[in-house]
Amino acid sequence: MSKNPFTLAGRTVLIVGASSGIGAATAHLASGLGAHVVLASRSFDALEAVRMTLPHPDRAQSVAMDYLNPASIDAAIAQLGPIDHVMVSAVADENKKRGAFTELDPAIMRASFDKYWGQINVVRAAIPKLAERGSITLLSSIAGISPTGPDSGLSIMNGAQASIIQTGRSLALELSPRRVNVIAPGVVLTNVWTGDQRANLGQRMERSLPVKRTGEPEHVATAAIGFMVNPYISGAVLTVDGGLHLQ
Repeated sequence: MSKNPFTLAGRTVLIVGASSGIGAATAHLASGLGAHVVLASRSFDALEAVRMTLPHPDRAQSVAMDYLNPASIDAAIAQLGPIDHVMVSAVADENKKRGAFTELDPAIMRASFDKYWGQINVVRAAIPKLAERGSITLLSSIAGISPTGPDSGLSIMNGAQASIIQTGRSLALELSPRRVNVIAPGVVLTNVWTGDQRANLGQRMERSLPVKRTGEPEHVATAAIGFMVNPYISGAVLTVDGGLHLQ
């Protein structure tokens, strides 16, 4: 019988942004596959709440980390041993960064790149502890490939998403044989949306997307796990958007 490739037994997986949404969903899957899961975000209490719901909470730990603060990241990483896989799922609240290009406050423009710099900060800090054949998974957006419409108010945010994609592809070369991949989700019903927004978006996706269903955190999480367990994927940009990029 061939070896089961869908296992993370004996591996340590660091997930930044694990207190909710895509990060929490990825933590659940990784724990179920046998990984030692390190959950990281700014709120230790929120992380602990997630940890206690994992299939194996005894094989998981929580570390507080602000991914925009390099000193905070260094302090958190210092608590850890060797790391096999890193996923940075923390996302920017794009709804607070919308605005017409000619009217958008320069401070908001700069803050649109927080998501980019947060991921870079984590990767730089984790590399010394990352296994030689470990992996890094970054989170961008389908908007980094196919920009949102002219009335979305997200021209600068779209640029940040594209920056994550191109930096991830470049790092796949520079950090080789470590693997670096990028996920580009479409609309995913996480807590960045209000209840009414989730209901409206869900109806819209079920009506308009080729897959005729809503996007859930677990759909992105399975893609992240796939990057971790497959040693022959690097430099990939995977759209997880229900076929939105086809429209």
